[in-house]
Amino acid sequence: MFTGTTVNLSADPSAADCRLDPSELGVLTPDEFRSLLDRLSLIESAQPDGADPHLVVTSAAGRFIIRTGEGKLLLYNARDTSEPSSRLSPEEIVTQLDPQITQAPFAFPPATPTKKPKAAPHYAIAFALFVAALALDGFTLYAVFNIEHVASPPSVVVLTDLNEIATRGPDTLGNYATGSRPGDRVITVTPDEKVRFSELGSPDAISINTDTFRLGLHGKRLCLLTAESGVVDFVNPDTLLYYRDTYRRSR
Repeated sequence: MFTGTTVNLSADPSAADCRLDPSELGVLTPDEFRSLLDRLSLIESAQPDGADPHLVVTSAAGRFIIRTGEGKLLLYNARDTSEPSSRLSPEEIVTQLDPQITQAPFAFPPATPTKKPKAAPHYAIAFALFVAALALDGFTLYAVFNIEHVASPPSVVVLTDLNEIATRGPDTLGNYATGSRPGDRVITVTPDEKVRFSELGSPDAISINTDTFRLGLHGKRLCLLTAESGVVDFVNPDTLLYYRDTYRRSR
């Protein structure tokens, strides 16, 4: 938007006269301002009565004086009329002073432009993406192998020597519990090579889950290798370790 004041001009402005007082034009749209400049450009700059017809215009680009001259318009910086004028058409003046244009001929000197960082060469970007892909692939492989390692069943050697089974088997039989309060868990090992998982105080305390097992060695420990419930380790003849819970012989 623009605001303007006529000096020695009619309000349209279509005529010049030294007897005319300054007239405020209010806020003008770009189209209204262009139309006003078209009419101003038709006025002769040399007036018989010595009038100095001109416009004083303010926009986002600054404050300016516009005079007519030989079908063109002369644009001056209102802050310093000693500066050289620009000879422009009405359309060019609107373009120069439009609020959307951040730099006009007589606007304040621009700040030193900040140098934009140089764009990374394509090969550098490609190399960075390649390195990122390798890192991602490496992490993925590590995660996969690590998961497989964690998820793989413990290395258990099943006992096949009948004499060893006959010697060690009886020592595994009995009840083992995490405690004596309701809710504590119980593991019962029976002579028919079955293991029962139950819970103290449960309505179904006789049998929550029953599984079969074979004796084995988990490292150096004796263990029960069940068909479906995983591995039950013997820490010693009276203590079981099952999924990090400790079960002690109850009878």
